[in-house]
Amino acid sequence: MAAIIRVLRGVGIAVAVCAFLFFSLKAGFAAFSLTLTPYEGGFDIRFGKVDLAQGRVNKELTVNLTTDLGKQYRLSQEVLQPLTTIEGISLPQDSFLVYAERGSNRFGTLNIEYDTPVRLGKQLVYTSNQSGDADTFRLIYSIVPSPDMVSGFYRGRMAYTMETVDGTQSPVTVVMEVSVDISAESVIEIRTETGSKNIILKPDRPETGSAGVLFDIKGGFGKQFKILQVIEEQPVSAEGRFLDWDAVTFSGQGAQKGNVISQPSPLSGRQEVIYTSSLQGSADSFVLQYNLADLSKQKAGRFRTKIKYVFEGIGFARTRLLDTLNFEVENPQVFDLVVLPEGQMGTLQFLNLRPTDSEPKRNEVMIEVRSNTGKPYQVTQNVHSDLVNKAGEAIRAKYFTLRTESVSTVGDLRFLNAEQVQKGYTVLFVSDKKGSPDKFKVIYELAPSRDLKSGDYSTRITYSLSEL
Repeated sequence: MAAIIRVLRGVGIAVAVCAFLFFSLKAGFAAFSLTLTPYEGGFDIRFGKVDLAQGRVNKELTVNLTTDLGKQYRLSQEVLQPLTTIEGISLPQDSFLVYAERGSNRFGTLNIEYDTPVRLGKQLVYTSNQSGDADTFRLIYSIVPSPDMVSGFYRGRMAYTMETVDGTQSPVTVVMEVSVDISAESVIEIRTETGSKNIILKPDRPETGSAGVLFDIKGGFGKQFKILQVIEEQPVSAEGRFLDWDAVTFSGQGAQKGNVISQPSPLSGRQEVIYTSSLQGSADSFVLQYNLADLSKQKAGRFRTKIKYVFEGIGFARTRLLDTLNFEVENPQVFDLVVLPEGQMGTLQFLNLRPTDSEPKRNEVMIEVRSNTGKPYQVTQNVHSDLVNKAGEAIRAKYFTLRTESVSTVGDLRFLNAEQVQKGYTVLFVSDKKGSPDKFKVIYELAPSRDLKSGDYSTRITYSLSEL
């Protein structure tokens, strides 16, 4: 019996020793772990289908940090793979954000309490207190719709690393997949400043001599593209007259992402590249401004054509007509005569004449015709009387002559040599067949005369312009 008791006592001692060893080994394994739990369950962050019209979309991730080391630690996140489509298109910067929900933790410090773009490289998310207490908190990830977004299914990967500040504990890393299905309609809206489909230019006032067309590029296209301007027909009037191409210039301004034509260029029948997008075909906007140039040499009329705007892909084969606008230049009729005589307007005077004068006296009149009717015309003078003094005494007609002189004149001058001035109507000038604007000079000359009485002499001359 005593032997049996001794054996049982030995077994009891052995059991007690095993139990002691078991609990000692268990206490030797320190707790240091990281658990990430999406609010909607699963093992990744899924945003699902996101439409640009629906606005910001948030997803919640609960972070559990377990430790009994008694050492300060921290949590960081790192993008292993940016959100990218299979075509290699990435989400625009600042469209993928994260922040830690304030007050969701107990002990440590949340290092990103405000919206922070999720970028490449490590980003510090959380730092524990000095005692290294275990903690839990919530991260809120957001997809913020941007005009630059391109439709597609985007995938990415995030790594979360928990590590002690002193580096004495092996870090713990958890990897999560992130996905979002973007539904974005890429469109280019074109409209005039007035909201109509018409570009109308008039030289009457400064505000009507210019017109703007607004281009609003909504949604990213993912690849580079161009916008072309195409004018298939030169602006023409109902009478069949053409407006010169250089009568109107155009230039662009305001583009932020791409390049818009900035130097004023005349209209042309060629395809003109007015805008080249960024390499990613990002959303953008700009204004194309049309301005009247000098119309003094253009014919009167209402000139019309159509301007087409064409989308042309660079990184992909895609060409289409964006829009067509009506284009019109209204050039009002001009038919004016400008006379600049020496001295008083309409009166020709020769002052302080003496019979002893040895040199002839001269008076010059500059005549300019401003016309855009396209019809031939003539300039006529009407001499109302002889040259007389205050007493009514006249100078003999043979001493009073005129001739016309060219000032880069295009039309026909009728008095290239000096001839006696006749009272009444005399045609001085006839335009070319096109009725081009023109300019010439009339020179009146009074020869010296011994039988002249001293004094001032004058006559009244009027000039008229008429179509032929």
